Amino acid sequence: MWKKIKDSILSFAITALYVYLLILVVEWIYRGSFHESYIWLKGKTKPFAYNFIILFPLFSVLRLFRRKLYILLTFIMTVPFIVLAIASRIKLEIRGEPVLPPDLLLSSEAANMMDFFTGSIVTWMIVGAVILIGLLVFTIIKVPNQKQRNGLQITLAVLFLFAFLGVYHVEAKQEGTYLKRNLKISKFVWNQKETTAIDGVVGAFLQNMDLLTIEKPKNYSQQTIEEIIAQTKESKSSESEQPNVVVIMSEAFWDPTLLTNVEFNKDPIPFFHKMQKEQSGGMLAVPVFGGSTANTEFEALTGVSTQFLPAGSVPYLNYVTKPIPALPNIFRQSGYETTAIHSFHHWFYQRSYVYKNLGFDRFVSLEYMTSPIRDGNFYHDKTMTDEIMRKINRGNKPNFIFAVTTQNHGPYSSTGKKKYASIEAELTNGNKFSPDTKNILEVYSDNLAEIDKQLERLITELNNTKRKTIVVFFGDHLPILGSDYKVYREAGYYNEADDFDEYKRMHTTPLLVWDNFSGKKEELNIGASLVAPILLDRVGVKGNYLTNYLFDQYQEGSLNRITRPDFLAEDHVNDTVLSDIKQLQYDLLFGKMYGIADKQVIQPSKSYRLGYKDPKITTASMEMDGDKKMLLLKGEYFTEQSYVYVNDKYIARVSGDETEIRLPFPDKKDNFTIVVKVMDSNNKILSQSNTFSYEN
Repeated sequence: MWKKIKDSILSFAITALYVYLLILVVEWIYRGSFHESYIWLKGKTKPFAYNFIILFPLFSVLRLFRRKLYILLTFIMTVPFIVLAIASRIKLEIRGEPVLPPDLLLSSEAANMMDFFTGSIVTWMIVGAVILIGLLVFTIIKVPNQKQRNGLQITLAVLFLFAFLGVYHVEAKQEGTYLKRNLKISKFVWNQKETTAIDGVVGAFLQNMDLLTIEKPKNYSQQTIEEIIAQTKESKSSESEQPNVVVIMSEAFWDPTLLTNVEFNKDPIPFFHKMQKEQSGGMLAVPVFGGSTANTEFEALTGVSTQFLPAGSVPYLNYVTKPIPALPNIFRQSGYETTAIHSFHHWFYQRSYVYKNLGFDRFVSLEYMTSPIRDGNFYHDKTMTDEIMRKINRGNKPNFIFAVTTQNHGPYSSTGKKKYASIEAELTNGNKFSPDTKNILEVYSDNLAEIDKQLERLITELNNTKRKTIVVFFGDHLPILGSDYKVYREAGYYNEADDFDEYKRMHTTPLLVWDNFSGKKEELNIGASLVAPILLDRVGVKGNYLTNYLFDQYQEGSLNRITRPDFLAEDHVNDTVLSDIKQLQYDLLFGKMYGIADKQVIQPSKSYRLGYKDPKITTASMEMDGDKKMLLLKGEYFTEQSYVYVNDKYIARVSGDETEIRLPFPDKKDNFTIVVKVMDSNNKILSQSNTFSYEN
């Protein structure tokens, strides 16, 4: 019996030492140095103890198994914590905050963030993984297995299982627990960087598990919603000609001339600045920095502020699981054709599913673009201008078009320039940019110059249609200009003050509202959730109960934006207004939709689809290209991602456009069938043509 006690003590002591080292390594990875990790461990013994209390019971459960299996399972269980530390470190450098539980649902964005990895980093990660797996295999082979089971050890492991479940249930779901009070654990909801710096990676992540749940507002009921609606002025529809409406959310569009310590050889966005002076414009408060594009998009399309949703959540991935009233639905009910255009994959942020629930008639994604123009890893804004005008010039119904660009997507090269480079930047405060910082800023500004040219082209062509048109143009978030805010720091624009002024600087993008019919010139300094109600009023389209309320408060001067909750007091927003908005938002997104009398009006468009139509083959013929036989397909709605299958075998095309595709003539075949398939990057068939039979 004494031997079993000694063996059990030794086993759990080894587990305790392993957990101690694991916490140290996790903090080392996250903080970027062993020294910082050691200082945290030494100076924050209570938060360290909190992390230990979470992890020790978890790893102790593995003592249920024999030694070799214990080693293997310990390694497997360690991997998620190491990945969490690495991911948090990367996100901290790029976006200024660690990984939060809702980020686990961001698989598409996580894959996209791989663009920020250099080849050497990926190589070292692979080498490190191979070495660790090699050590694991060596250890399992060399360490002798237990011949006899230790009943006491098994009993203790089972007790630790219940202990872990109890700790997790209490600590992940409750505030002010016994452990949190006595170990000085606190959560700064709107400063997760500080939360993790104090409480540790694992402790902070566990505390934020409540971000995956939504609390019902106090006094939420049908009566409450109806009382708010009764006090709100109802919007009215205009009887005049319905204008075309084009809303463009430009990727990472920002004004670098706001860097007051930087001098440019020329204005990167002269047309935009000219339009801001002549038309309505200002600055748009956005909820995100450097990424999570879809959150700004969600606010602009729905009027729902993400500031009242769990920090780190992305509504497109978490909450848009049913039809909800949004701008596409509102415009469609008013007789508009509603089209979303995005020069990226249809599956990114689940847009192909979300856009259906928001009320669009169609989604023209990258897969359905005829000739997208590559610009680095993404697509030039000329692609978007072409697609917008393609839709405007088709049909007679008024259009609501929502376009999301990608040309200006980061990362921005720290060495080398693009072929259209023309912008140069220098510091004016007596200092000099480091070479990589200077290049990053200039590459970013070169992108803006191209975007500005396309904006000018678009507005000129829209104006030439002689139809009433309005364009709303804004950036989704500030760009990531180097790791750890490098450009912003060297330019003196960001100093980690974390006060309201700095928050506004880092969460505000330029806004332009151009039209050719109203003659209005307004100074618009608003939040993204105010875009929908202000746009609806400008074009004379009746909104819903949320947009009506927001516009009512905007007109009364009670609301311009909804900022981060801990800064709301500094923005002087009335508590009653905030409470009403929370009630309306909850009702619209999670509740019973008491504010919508007829739920049928928000159902998806029956004709919703990707692209305009399926590709169609009308003729197939053989032609000679020198001494080579070529197969020429003619038809309509061919795209760059249209793939030709002859007798079910893929044949790569040589060239093509919307109406023609050329490919090598199938060898030794006189009669065969042809199908054109539109496929995405995951090889999923999105649509396909008729089956065309070729007979020589």
